[in-house]
Amino acid sequence: MSEIKIKKIMCSYDFSEESKKALEMAFFLTESIKDCELYILNVYRPIPTPVGDFTGATDSYLEDNQEELEKSRKKLHEVVEEIKKDRKIEKCTGNVVMGNPVEEILHAIEKEKPDLVIMGNKKHGFKKGIILGSVSERVSANSPVSVLIAR
Repeated sequence: MSEIKIKKIMCSYDFSEESKKALEMAFFLTESIKDCELYILNVYRPIPTPVGDFTGATDSYLEDNQEELEKSRKKLHEVVEEIKKDRKIEKCTGNVVMGNPVEEILHAIEKEKPDLVIMGNKKHGFKKGIILGSVSERVSANSPVSVLIAR
């Protein structure tokens, strides 16, 4: 039997209560594993842009997306700095990207090469869950590494 070594944990964090639980789990594991790195990813889902709108709404949506993206970057930077200071986790970094959460999380897994991904789980109800599935379920089904879903 081979030994499992966790050197890097990636946590998907969207500032929700569910993702705060995931981040707490990530803290616990990162603090428990010597020299473990914590990478926090926030995926900003863009405001949809109307197609064929000649009123200038497209431009305002793009500006709104950029403003919200910058707000998310600032908030995540504050979270990372707080973690380094209060939790004493020096190897903590974060990034904010814009796009489809499932695609962006899977892309980050490929790029960052974590040994473990930790995510929260939002319950959307039976009908919506059957049709769409949750982000955590779709990431877990397609991830090349283990995914821990915190509840």
